[in-house]
Parts: sequence; C-alpha cells; structure tokens
Amino acid sequence: MDISTPAKRARLAPKRNPYFVAVSGRRGGLSLGWRPGTWIGKLVMDKRRMEERLGTADDLRAPNGMSYETAMTVALAWADRKRAELEDIAEGQASPQATVGDAIEAYVIARKDRDLRAGSITESRLNAHVVGDTAFAGTKLAKLNASTITEWRERLPRGLKPSSVDRLLNDVRAALNAAVERSRRRLPAHLPGEIKIGTRRLGGQRKARKQVLTDDQVRGAIEAAYRVNEDFGALVLLAAATGARYGQLAALRVDDLLSDRVMVPGAKKGRLGQARPPVAVPLQPDAIKRLKSLVDYRQPDEPLLMRWAYRRGANGTRWVRSHRRPLGPAYEVDKPWTQAVETAALPEGTLMYALRHSSIVRGLKAGLPVRMVAQLHDTSSPMIEGHYARYIVDAASELGRRAALSLQDRQA
Repeated sequence: MDISTPAKRARLAPKRNPYFVAVSGRRGGLSLGWRPGTWIGKLVMDKRRMEERLGTADDLRAPNGMSYETAMTVALAWADRKRAELEDIAEGQASPQATVGDAIEAYVIARKDRDLRAGSITESRLNAHVVGDTAFAGTKLAKLNASTITEWRERLPRGLKPSSVDRLLNDVRAALNAAVERSRRRLPAHLPGEIKIGTRRLGGQRKARKQVLTDDQVRGAIEAAYRVNEDFGALVLLAAATGARYGQLAALRVDDLLSDRVMVPGAKKGRLGQARPPVAVPLQPDAIKRLKSLVDYRQPDEPLLMRWAYRRGANGTRWVRSHRRPLGPAYEVDKPWTQAVETAALPEGTLMYALRHSSIVRGLKAGLPVRMVAQLHDTSSPMIEGHYARYIVDAASELGRRAALSLQDRQA
C-alpha cells in the first residue's frame, strides 16, 4: 500500500477506517494515516493509542492541501509532543488540560504537607477567592494570560484589605509558577511572564505599613500588652526590641535568649524555605530582666514564646485554661493587639508591624550604618535605602552637624 502521491491514493478502494503507513526512523509506534481529504496521525505508546487529525491532504480534488512529505513532518512533530505529554503524566505532572484550579489544588496539598495549620488557612483563602471564581479556576493554563488574572483581581470583594490581596496574589503566583515548572515542556514559553505581570502587588505604599512610633509610644504599647496578659506582653516586648517579624519570634527557642542578646532566627520569607543563620540582636539589661521568666526552669529546645490554649468548662458555657502551647498563626494576635492599641492610646489603625518600622528607624537615627541596620532586621540594604531614605538623610545630617566646626569651645 502506497499513499505517497495523490494518484496512488485515488486508486485505493474506499473503506471506513483510514489507510495507515508506519513512519520509519526510530519512531516506533507512529503511523501516518489517510482517508479521502485528510491526514491522520496515530501513536501507540505504553499501551496507549492516540489518533488526531493533522490537516487536509493534497488529493486530486484538493491540490492546496498538505503533501505526503509535509504530512510526515507534521506527524513527527505531533508525536514528539504526545510523547512529552505521556512522560510528564508518568512523572506525576499536570494533565494536558490542567487548569488554574488544578494548580491551586496541587499547591494547597504541598503547603499542608509542610505545615498543616498554615496550609489549612491558605486553603480556606484560596477556596474562597480563587476556586470559588469558576471562570478563573476553570481557565486552562495553556490559555492563561495577564488579562485573565487582572479580570479575576477586579472581581475580588472590595472590602478586602490591600495586605490580604497581596497575600492572596503571592499564593496564586506561587501555585501557578509551580504548575508551570511541572509542565514546562507543554506550556507556552511566555506564560511565566504573564503570571508575573498579572500577579504584581498593588502599587503604592499604604499608610498603615509606614507607621513609625516614638519611643514613648513603643514603651506604652509594651506596658499595655503586659496588661492584656504576660505572654502577649513578652511577644510585644521582643517585637519592639528586635524589630523581628512575627514568624521569626514564633521560632525562638529558650536557648536563643542570652544574658545580653537574643539570637533571632532568619526568616524563610522569599527563600524557598531556606532561612539565613540567626542574628544576634543586643538587648538592654531591663529588657533581659523582664524576659528572664521565659527561660527559668525550662528546657533549652522549648519554644521561648508560648500561650495558653483554652477549652470549654464543665458547664459548657465558660472557657478555661487547658495547656500551654507554642504561638500559632499571626492572626491570633489581632485581638490582643487591638486591646493594647486602645489601652496605650496609639493612633487608630496602628499595626503591630509598626514596631518593626520603628525599630529600623531607631537604628538609623542612632547613626548605625545602613548595612548594620539591615543585618539586624534580616533584610537588605537596598530595601532600607528605598523605604527609609528620609531617615537616612536625617541621620547623616545629624552626624555631619556633630562633626562640623563650632565657633565656641565645646569643652567650655
């Protein structure tokens, strides 16, 4: 049987199934088929059989169709794509029809494997705002673009805080990038760029994230936090004294608190789970004295900061203390922090993150080098220079004034 020319194909007897010829040259399992007017590819691999229309044939009545040689080239390329798809599926990668929802599902499973509590919180957030948006969740990754992501963002509830939107975007970006990495051989090469553009953080700095408190206000916040309870007071004291992020403070162990400093663990933020080495942050003696009760009679590897867990009382109407446990997700401090803000008469809407801003500014005003301030706060010098430029200029001006010539004897 020969289907290489229109004339030879015209002499073949009509039949229901296509005429197939094997494609030679290390392409076992690949055949090129023909039925009047159409070229067909067939691939048999790993007990799977796939057939697909490749295009119009250049039969006598359709001279503008694909020639036999062209159809052969198209069949080889088609077979390569199908083999790659089967290999990806065998390696546990996404199916050829993978959607945004599939990417989110895989991401949630991975997050819950790393940390069940944090992963469950992420799952709830993504289910509410991504999976619940059927138009976005049903979008195939192969057809995803920045405009599709932007349209989804515009459908998010107007009441979401900018910080919540940014957190959601971070999760969506991570989920989509992970899916692209798993299926990189079958997805468009430009897709990572589309994801990057579509999931950019909201523009502009928000006032709540730039709050800087005076030292008196910080001290007032610490005292107010201790009035809420001793555990929360210790957390706020360490946050104010070190400027560390909540996750870093929650990771502290008893042996991290030394006689004159605290060894703050590096943050995992943006480092694929790999934290930097701990940073020794000096503490004043009065702060060490107040924190001493956290280490007395405790094992070195226990969590430094803990809190009470509660359960229903015997009558089922009151909550009573049950046991001590490590700090949980960051949202657990929202309620006690709101109480502390009210008690200390801080500006309305003050965030606990303001303690970090205030610590950075305190270091700059004290004349510490930018690099040292960055190291103490587990961040980069460019970040400090970009977000705290005004305080750097003020500190430099003050140092310059101290070194300037005075017309009076300063010793007098």
